[in-house]
Amino acid sequence: MAATGRERILQAAAELFAAQGFAATSTREIAERAGVRQPSLYAHFKVKSDILLELLVETLRPAVSQADVLMLSPLPARDRLVALLDFDIRALFAGRRPVAVLGLLPEVRGPEFAEAHELRERLRTGYTALIRDVLTALGHPPGEEYLRRISGIVFAVVESINLRRYEDPSLTVDDAVRDTTTAILRILGA
Repeated sequence: MAATGRERILQAAAELFAAQGFAATSTREIAERAGVRQPSLYAHFKVKSDILLELLVETLRPAVSQADVLMLSPLPARDRLVALLDFDIRALFAGRRPVAVLGLLPEVRGPEFAEAHELRERLRTGYTALIRDVLTALGHPPGEEYLRRISGIVFAVVESINLRRYEDPSLTVDDAVRDTTTAILRILGA
C-alpha cells in the first residue's frame, strides 16, 4: 500500500529535521521532499510545529501505553523492567529513526509541544516506578533523591539509543536491546 500524503510529509519532515534541524527546515522543503504541494501540507498540518509534535507523540505513545500495562502486571519487577526496555527500544527502531533525539532540542520546549512533554514525563515516571520496584525487590529500597538520579541515568541511556543508532547504522535492534538491558541491569545491580 502506498504511503499517504500525510505519511510522506511526516517521513520527509523527520529526515529533514534530523539532517538540518527543526528551525532550519522550511515547510516548502518538507513538501518538496514529500512530493506534495505546500497547500496539501497545510491541509494536514496548520504549522510546522504540528508536524514535529505528531512525530514526537507517535514515538512516545506506544511506550507509555506499554509502561502503563507493565505497572499492573504480576510479573517480577526485574522482568517488567526488561519487558519495558525491550518494547521501548524496539519501538524506537521501528519508528522514524531520529525523532526521539529531536524531542530534546531547545525549540521543542515551548507550550505547543505540551502533549509530547506530558507523554515523555509519563514514560519517565513508568521507568522510575519500575526501577523503584527492582531496587526494592533486591533489598535496597531507594530514597527519593537517589531514585530520581538513577532513573534519570536509566532514562538517558534509553533515549541515547536513537543517537547511537544514528552514529552506527550497523547497530541491530537485538544488539541494542541486549546491550542496553545489560548495562541498565548492571547499573541497578540486578
